[in-house]
Amino acid sequence: MSAPIRRRGWFAAWTGDLAFGVRLAVGGGRASPTSIVRLLLGTVGVGVAVTVLLFAASAGHAISERGNRQLALAVDEMPVAGAQPLTMRDTPTSFRGETISVRYVHADAPSAPVPPGLDRVPAPGETVLSPALAELLRSDSGTLLRPRFSEPISGTIGQPGLVNPDDLRAYVGADSFLQGKQVYAFGGTAEPDGLDPGLLTLLLIGIVSLLSPVFVFVATSARIAGAERDRRLAALRLVGSDLPQVRRIAAAESLVTVVTGLVLGAAAFLSLRQLAPSVRVRQGGLFVSDVTPPWPLVVLIVVAVPVLSVLSSLLALRGTTIEPLGVVRHARPVRRRLWWRLVPVLAGVLALCTLSLRDDNSSLTTIVIVIAVSCLLIGVPVLLPWLLERAVGRLSGGRPAFQLAVRRLQLDSGTPARVVAGLAVVLAGAIAVQSLLAGQSGLDPGPLRQPGAQQLSVDTDSVAAGEVAAALDEVPGVSAVHLTRSVQLQGPDPSRSFGITVASCPTWQALGLLRDCRDGAVYADHSATTLVHSGQSYPVSYYNEEQAPLGTWTVPDLVPVTLSPDARYSGVLATPGALAGLDLSPVPLTGEVRVTSDDPDFGEIARNAIAPFTWHASLYLPDPVRLTESQRSYLAIRAGLLAGSVFTLLLAGVSLLVLGLEQLRERRRTIAMLAATGVPVWVLARSVVWQNAIPLLLGIATAVATGVGLSALGARLTHADFTVDWLAVGVLSAAAAALVLLVTTVTLPSLRGAARLASMRTE
Repeated sequence: MSAPIRRRGWFAAWTGDLAFGVRLAVGGGRASPTSIVRLLLGTVGVGVAVTVLLFAASAGHAISERGNRQLALAVDEMPVAGAQPLTMRDTPTSFRGETISVRYVHADAPSAPVPPGLDRVPAPGETVLSPALAELLRSDSGTLLRPRFSEPISGTIGQPGLVNPDDLRAYVGADSFLQGKQVYAFGGTAEPDGLDPGLLTLLLIGIVSLLSPVFVFVATSARIAGAERDRRLAALRLVGSDLPQVRRIAAAESLVTVVTGLVLGAAAFLSLRQLAPSVRVRQGGLFVSDVTPPWPLVVLIVVAVPVLSVLSSLLALRGTTIEPLGVVRHARPVRRRLWWRLVPVLAGVLALCTLSLRDDNSSLTTIVIVIAVSCLLIGVPVLLPWLLERAVGRLSGGRPAFQLAVRRLQLDSGTPARVVAGLAVVLAGAIAVQSLLAGQSGLDPGPLRQPGAQQLSVDTDSVAAGEVAAALDEVPGVSAVHLTRSVQLQGPDPSRSFGITVASCPTWQALGLLRDCRDGAVYADHSATTLVHSGQSYPVSYYNEEQAPLGTWTVPDLVPVTLSPDARYSGVLATPGALAGLDLSPVPLTGEVRVTSDDPDFGEIARNAIAPFTWHASLYLPDPVRLTESQRSYLAIRAGLLAGSVFTLLLAGVSLLVLGLEQLRERRRTIAMLAATGVPVWVLARSVVWQNAIPLLLGIATAVATGVGLSALGARLTHADFTVDWLAVGVLSAAAAALVLLVTTVTLPSLRGAARLASMRTE
């Protein structure tokens, strides 16, 4: 009697089916060219998407690390019992538009706090430089900067003491006469400021718009070589596999591509992150260690990408009945339904219409915006197959190339729609972002005007004031140096104070403010006479790293004067003799340097002239534009979104190329048969162009409608002006069309190879 047949357990059955699917994915035990090409195309598709997701996941960590290092450089001046402080004075300089942070330090005791990135406090006469500043000084372009750092270089600032790799920073050891802050510790804490609601909405829509095409690309890559997969699965049904086995084998095939794509994406991420220091953004580059995604997000990507890929593969089988010999696959496809495709679009519109954006930037508001925008953008690839099916169903006639293209689209409108789906999502998001940027144009400061060399100002103290002025007078191109002092008067109301400016009569006359000047007099314009009263006594103080008192001053008789509204100095103008009872020597002096030179490097030459005075003097260019925090956030968000849009557009181009090549490879036998029956290759080439152009036009129309609608909802949400940048819409649409035509042109050589008679052979 024969032994009874033993059925495999569910675990053994699943394991065997998955292993068999893996073997099929790599060629069934032999590495056939077709299977290798199929595996490579899928791997590249998933790998590019994984790389983008890993970089996106690293963004939060990079911003956090930079913020932490910036906070680490903050100083704590709160006295600590028994602790010895570090005396520190910030004397920044600049070189050809780049700000250089220079801190003079002196340790009052060995236990004084050490700045971040240093192993010890520099001794007097020593200098510790950041790597970027040291490299600049060694280069030929740093010739004019070297005179400012003549002290011996004793070390390099480590990463904990730098905001970014491009940070130009120096610590210079000073003697015990250094006047500055008393620092008891380094490091600070700061609560993050909430973004403006309009900027928050703009940022969220931009991020979702940039990441949505990535997931579309992953889902599309999982469906590469769908027709070949159906034939293989039909053959498995012929030898006795049931439908659950077929689905498990199909899932295993897609998992092989996903695993190799994950490996490729991780390798590409680890390689490209090495370029982080050389990629400059508005606030400098990033350290390599900054570009590190948190482990929870890495795990999420490793899990989500395979799940999305497998689900996409199984959904592709939903409309195909896999039977022996694959007979059902050749039947007329079922018409697509519209109602469920409108669900994500309507859900997104409803959520954004009913959402009340509050100023507290709550987590619930953020989550709702992300989900709503995702639903709207997902609606683009979901609607495209239905729109394309309805559009090509009404087309007929035309030249042979057009007829071939239309017939191909009528037989299979899903694959061409998926080819342009990712690009359409990119286009919709870009249009929405550009329109929202136009609606926030009130925050755009416009072109930032660079100050000229004729706007130099100098800060110094009483010790070096005369020598600094003399040194600047000797610089060719300096016509005059005028030094003034500023002190504060405290009024009866403790919350109100007002300043007066003190300068000699020759200075006031040279500045053109006082024609008749007498030492000992105090002059006031009409705006100051209501604040300062003759005969009244006021506490006087000055600011030099911190507010310090000078004493009490009784105001003499005020001499009324009329000052121009655009004059640099206004209010109360005093002469030194009027404050003879106060010791003004601790009060720093600020000077206006009048320049006649048009040398673009004049500012550097002037800074070198006062370099020997170290912390006693500094020369700077007044900032011509004062940006608010919202303006800075707007510029940073705009730069980040534009850079991300370019990167995502390149991703869309790669996806188009991969899917276009796969389409030609999958249809090579059909193309070869058409060529063998006498159809010219140029007719086939034009048909390929039409096959991409028709879905592209529908994709652009859908993307424009979605992008404009999304921007309208975003403007309503933030109570901003709804403005459509039609020029940007036209440029973006033209760029999308050009990208598709470029990719189509690149695939034409593959079409010529597919038209050869040898391509009719099949396995």
